[in-house]
Order: sequence, then structure tokens, then C-alpha cells
Amino acid sequence: MKWIDKTNTFEKREWKDKYLEICEVLDDKIEVNLYSCEDINNYEIYVSYGVMYGIVYAHKDKAIELREEIKKVIYDDYIKNGYSKDMPTDEFINEFHKKYNIQIPYDMFFDEREFMNKMMELFDCFK
Repeated sequence: MKWIDKTNTFEKREWKDKYLEICEVLDDKIEVNLYSCEDINNYEIYVSYGVMYGIVYAHKDKAIELREEIKKVIYDDYIKNGYSKDMPTDEFINEFHKKYNIQIPYDMFFDEREFMNKMMELFDCFK
């Protein structure tokens, strides 16, 4: 089993101020992606591993190396424990968070800017 590069399957690789540099999946269940940002010194590593998902922030000089490290940690856990709908374990998630400070940004689920744009469009209909 190995990581598969799916980057070129995306027609649009830009999202807000981010650009998808690379998207790799493992067993079509796990993702570790790298995004560059308008703030050129900060990159985002998006992780989706079962019930654990979020973003690890990294300086651009360390982002590729950190992403590879994260892929190895996840791969080793996945091979060791297999797949289940509630994986990974709470212990793994806690250790991963301590080491990599994975976060769920507010705009991952709720895009305030997009919401406000839609509201303004709605109000314009009543003019």
C-alpha cells in the first residue's frame, strides 16, 4: 500500500487565499494535502484520517518535510491498527495534536465571507 498523488484530478486548485500544491491519499480513505497561502511564509497541511481531521500550520521552509513526517506517522498507525470507522484511537489523536498542534479553523465549515456576500446579494434583490 502506498500514497497516491491525486493533485491533478482537481480542476480548480485555488480556494480563498490558498493553493493546493499536492494532494495524496492512502487507500482512498486518508488524505494529507499541502496548501500554499498568500502569506508566502505560511503553509497548511490538511489531514483527514478517519475521525481526525484539520490543519497543521507550517513555515514554508519546513512544510514539505513536515508533511512527509506526518504521512509516515499516519501510515505507520494505519498499517499497525487497520481501518475502522472510528479510527484513529483517542490516544493517537491526542499524541498527534501534542506533536503537530492540529487545528480546525472556523472557516473549514463556515465561510463568513461567502455568507456575507450571499446576504448582500439577497438584500440587493429587495431594492
